[in-house]
Amino acid sequence: MISRDKTPGWFLAVIILVGLPVFQFPMLLNSCPPESPDRLMVWIYPFYVVAAGWLAYICYPRRQAMAWILLALMILTHVGMWMLDTV
Repeated sequence: MISRDKTPGWFLAVIILVGLPVFQFPMLLNSCPPESPDRLMVWIYPFYVVAAGWLAYICYPRRQAMAWILLALMILTHVGMWMLDTV
């Protein structure tokens, strides 16, 4: 049986802090043209952020590097969504 270590509270706070930009989803959706193919990416964005945060939380006790990589990818996704919206 695999023993479950606990993810520290400070890392949970980091995950929440990194995921906060997803709450601007309605503003992103409003600025996206209705018939744009980019709109699908905007709709997928919040689900990706929640999934990446959850996976980072789950994998932190065993693979800290993977958890940090997931958070870095989440930050890059935030940047990418804002660049997609402004172009």
